[in-house]
Amino acid sequence: MIADRIYGHDMVINFECQKCGALFDCDVGTVTLPETSDKPDFEKEIICPKCGSLSMDEVLLTEIGQSQLTEMSLGFDDDDILDFEDDELNGFGFYEAGCQGCDLFSTLNDFGLCEECAGKLERDLIRQRDWNYSALAYGVPAEKREALRNEIIGRYGGKLELISPKEEPDRKRKKKRRGKRKKSRGKG
Repeated sequence: MIADRIYGHDMVINFECQKCGALFDCDVGTVTLPETSDKPDFEKEIICPKCGSLSMDEVLLTEIGQSQLTEMSLGFDDDDILDFEDDELNGFGFYEAGCQGCDLFSTLNDFGLCEECAGKLERDLIRQRDWNYSALAYGVPAEKREALRNEIIGRYGGKLELISPKEEPDRKRKKKRRGKRKKSRGKG
């Protein structure tokens, strides 16, 4: 005989209504995961604040809702997954060697930078508005990026700490060469 698994009391799950598109939390009571189905059974009805009572086919589980069900069914929360206290790769880096930024022997990240130089790199990327390469700016809405940049500049200054500044091309030199070529062409 196949046994159903029963989890949680007064579970609150995050859903998206397929009728109106609303995202909402709903107390579904006890959750049963039948062995013969891939859909959970809920003790209580799913109730959209706009549309009212809905069936499981009329809602979608959001990413949050999926995480809530996974957490419930596996019996641990997200903090347990990310707890590296007993892991040998705990802390900042992955290995020890000479830092590519300061050349000090230290624990390094995947870029070969110590924690201090990695922070400098992050700040430099933000100063230069290289949003696509900054882990700190990841997920920051476009309208808030300049505020983040201004905060970094206010706290640490506007000068680059690790990245070499981009060199401006010597424009005077190019103009002189063009002028000499034009003069020599005209004489010949």
